[in-house]
Amino acid sequence: MSENKKFILSKEPFIRKADHNENTTVMMRDFMIALFPLIIFAWVKNGLIPYLNDATNFFGMLYPLLLVLVGGLSAFLFEFLWYKFLIKKEDVKISLSKSYPLIPGILLGMIVPLATPLWLVVIGVFFATVIGKLLFGGFGNNIFNPALIGYLFLTYAYFNVITGDNALIGASGFFNAKEVADAITTATPMTIFANDRAGAVNQILENYSLWDMFLGMKPGSLAETSVLLCLISLVYLIVRKTINWRIPVIYLGTVFVLTYIIGAFNGYAGTLNYALFGLLNGGLVFGAVFMATEPVTSPRTPNGKIIYAFGLGVLTILFRFASSMSEGVATSILILNMFTALIERISTKLRVEPNKIKVAVNYVVIGLLLSGISVFAVVKNVPTEIVTPEIVVEVSVYEQDFDTLNFKYTLTVDGEEVIVETDQSYKILNISNPEFKANEYKDAISEAISKKKMTLYILEHLETDDEIILYVNTKGFAVNMTATITFNNDFEMTSYSVDTRNESYQHYGGWNGKHPDEEVPNQIIENQTDLDQVQVVTGATITSNALVDAARLALDYVEYLENLTTIKLVNSYQNLENFNFIYLFRNADGKFKVEADQDGNLLTTVNEDIKAEVEEAVSENLLEEYIVGAGAEANSIVVKTKGYGNNPALESTITYDPDTLKITGFKTNTESETYQYSQSWTGEEPGQVMP
Repeated sequence: MSENKKFILSKEPFIRKADHNENTTVMMRDFMIALFPLIIFAWVKNGLIPYLNDATNFFGMLYPLLLVLVGGLSAFLFEFLWYKFLIKKEDVKISLSKSYPLIPGILLGMIVPLATPLWLVVIGVFFATVIGKLLFGGFGNNIFNPALIGYLFLTYAYFNVITGDNALIGASGFFNAKEVADAITTATPMTIFANDRAGAVNQILENYSLWDMFLGMKPGSLAETSVLLCLISLVYLIVRKTINWRIPVIYLGTVFVLTYIIGAFNGYAGTLNYALFGLLNGGLVFGAVFMATEPVTSPRTPNGKIIYAFGLGVLTILFRFASSMSEGVATSILILNMFTALIERISTKLRVEPNKIKVAVNYVVIGLLLSGISVFAVVKNVPTEIVTPEIVVEVSVYEQDFDTLNFKYTLTVDGEEVIVETDQSYKILNISNPEFKANEYKDAISEAISKKKMTLYILEHLETDDEIILYVNTKGFAVNMTATITFNNDFEMTSYSVDTRNESYQHYGGWNGKHPDEEVPNQIIENQTDLDQVQVVTGATITSNALVDAARLALDYVEYLENLTTIKLVNSYQNLENFNFIYLFRNADGKFKVEADQDGNLLTTVNEDIKAEVEEAVSENLLEEYIVGAGAEANSIVVKTKGYGNNPALESTITYDPDTLKITGFKTNTESETYQYSQSWTGEEPGQVMP
């Protein structure tokens, strides 16, 4: 007689004996070992290197470690208080030994921006530990990854704080103090990518190579930037059988393939740069290794892990390419956490299902669902315009226009010579041939110009009654430096100052001589008529020559001033005695002052030959921030300041104590500011809060 055997599945989750007690402790120990190199790297990159470059202070050097330490200790404290005073079923030491309280706090400290205040880390850890873990019953019962719950709360509740400036350490958002000083842009690669998913990758790769991204030498969350260390940790955790390879490998593979497909539709079919960029940036690899594999919130069956990993990859692509999110990893993991039990139930039942056709149908349905989401994300990023032939642009000459201090580039566009004017941020102001003003030509021209940026130019020119002050940008060995060079009215150089502290020559251990900024400026002043006589500092030749080059350019510029044939506005300010505007001009005869009222009407008699030019210059350069005059109230003044963009100036009335000269009242009206037009604005007006 045959006997029918049947598996009876009790309520999930299906937990193996191997997942408990000593084995769980070993797993968590391995997990901490895997995190340790990333914590050290985060400290070196965001603390030690900025400190050695004099970009931050001693506190700033320790700050990356403090974020992790405060995260871990506050998580431990919250769980201790929870088990000590709220849950008293067993000894608190036993409860804590089975709860592994440090890990959510440490993870949260590792994935926040460097500029996150320590007090905010504590708040985030509270949400991670209490809301994301303990309220569900503690370790083993939580539905969501606790660290990601805390991270998502901080991201939505305190976004402007965690991405703002931290004056204590010189950091700003995801940028450490050195990255702030060296930054070409204030946006991370993923933020730039989110604003231009088709064209931004090549631009970003000019500033950060794929190798930099792989090593982790790019702005990002505290300890998740190094893909290399994440992969080393992944291998360690797989070898130790702490995690299974299926989730991280399939997750990353899905993102890579789908990103490549989207890139192929946008002109990157012949290169892996687009797909590698998507893989190496943001918190993707860190999330795949340490967050998605969390044993409590991810499936345990092999098929469940595969479904889960594919789902993570598809959702991440959906959020990155079909929403306003720049990242999508944390949100994808938390959403799939909700479906872990369902995925586990389906995959477990299908594993013992005798009807193979039914099994196949179920997997086909799941595959079609995930494929449909993938297709939506891909189709949304297929360009709607026909791809035009590549525009060939070559730069032949580039120089600074002393009249405007803008840059002029002589280029050939598809074989035709074109002159392009840009401002000092390389925004195109004018193209000599109207035929090339279309956006596709502008983009190609901008790309060519970005590869030929000016390294030696006059930043600003100001004059007083007695001096000419020039600020000159000059490229040293490692960084751009600003030299401040002063001339008297006879066009003789009288002072030269520059800061070379960020130049890399100083980091050589044997350096004990004078630095270029101590030795070269005096020589330049003494030999300004023959700069070839200036002796460079041995060991810092490039830096020394950069200072001499700045002096040559400054001398060329004052020669241009000496031979002016038109009028040039060289300074403007307010006369605080009568509140009129003062304009200092220069022409072939030297300097002359013009006084105007606040509407730009001339109050000074001006030679009729140049009056029209002067009036035009004054009308185009009215002061934007100035004192209007005495207010209607006693002991008050009215001040105008520039608002946002092209909005009308803000007018404020400030009252003061005539004896102490301290401000006693401040009234302003910010109704003209555009932030109010945002439908989501629910806060108070700055005009009500700031005074």
